[in-house]
Amino acid sequence: MFIIRLLPLFLLLLHPGRLLYADSLDVEQLNREIGQMLMVGVRGAQLQSDKMDQVIAQVSAGEIGGIIFFKHNIRNREQLQQLVEDLNNLPSEYPLFLAADEEGGKVRRLRQKQGFKEFPSAAYVGKKLSPLEAFDIYKELATQMRDAGLNLNLGPVVDVNVNGNSPAVGKLNRSFSTDPEKVYLYSKTFIRAHHEAGVLTTLKHFPGHGSSKHDTHNELTDITQSWIPTEQIPFQRLIDSDLVDMVMAGHLFDRELDEAYPASLSQAHIQGTLRSKLGFDGVVVTDDLQMGAIIKRYTLEDIIIAAVNSGSDILQFSDPLNLDDDLPLKMRSAIIQAIRDGKISEERIHESYQRIVSLKRKLMHRPD
Repeated sequence: MFIIRLLPLFLLLLHPGRLLYADSLDVEQLNREIGQMLMVGVRGAQLQSDKMDQVIAQVSAGEIGGIIFFKHNIRNREQLQQLVEDLNNLPSEYPLFLAADEEGGKVRRLRQKQGFKEFPSAAYVGKKLSPLEAFDIYKELATQMRDAGLNLNLGPVVDVNVNGNSPAVGKLNRSFSTDPEKVYLYSKTFIRAHHEAGVLTTLKHFPGHGSSKHDTHNELTDITQSWIPTEQIPFQRLIDSDLVDMVMAGHLFDRELDEAYPASLSQAHIQGTLRSKLGFDGVVVTDDLQMGAIIKRYTLEDIIIAAVNSGSDILQFSDPLNLDDDLPLKMRSAIIQAIRDGKISEERIHESYQRIVSLKRKLMHRPD
């Protein structure tokens, strides 16, 4: 009995910092910060439905920081405006990121049959339109998003069209050009037009998806042999221009940098290249962490820990066919336990929270 009573003291002497650190965790504050790091998809098209009860509770409790919308969430202009208004009326410390992939061309969420105007692909814009004409188009696209209540576009695509047969980029006409300088120019135009309309933007897919031979939605995408340094030029030029709100990290393997993880989960890519080399200190969002390239290779706990440690700030879990209502709880529990186990530093959570909150403050002062 005496030995058992002395055991905690013995452990404290062996690992004093770790035990005291774990006991001193402000779990309530950490939960609040972790909530801002989660962006999810949702099932319903209106808040007053059984499908959305848990979303209401999670947003109100600060367990979700952003929502990404897909076609099943959008029936028409009036319905989407009402859904967004209802979400914004929920109690929350900071506004939600309300996001959609609205690139133009084949990748869009606001469709003509729902009462919205559709816009041309990046390939068409880069080939047929001047930057001035492109600005007018993207200003209209961004204004339509803003009027619908959305505040974040998961675009522009700044991938260089290295491989015209790339199933995720080239074949879908998602790249502005084979010329990285032209990609930079039109991406800058896209961003400036959105900013003038009060909509945030996201560069994707870091470190460059344009040379890939596979689609990360379905399978592992290895760019070790295909990626070329010029694919980094648009990212670097845009970061240097101080225009970038967010960067999306793709599920792209470059084994010369990281043999274990794709960019979205990789310290070498995010901390080493994007932050240290390219100088980006803004918000990094992962591509959907439920894509086949990820969920077929790692457990949920491994994904969460690796994504946080990579330097990514927002973890996106948005697959509408595989939504997990308990994901906020699982994410918080995994991160808190990882901090207690010394696998994640508490400071990493604080860093991400500060970046996210700083960007969200821009939404509080956007133009009407």
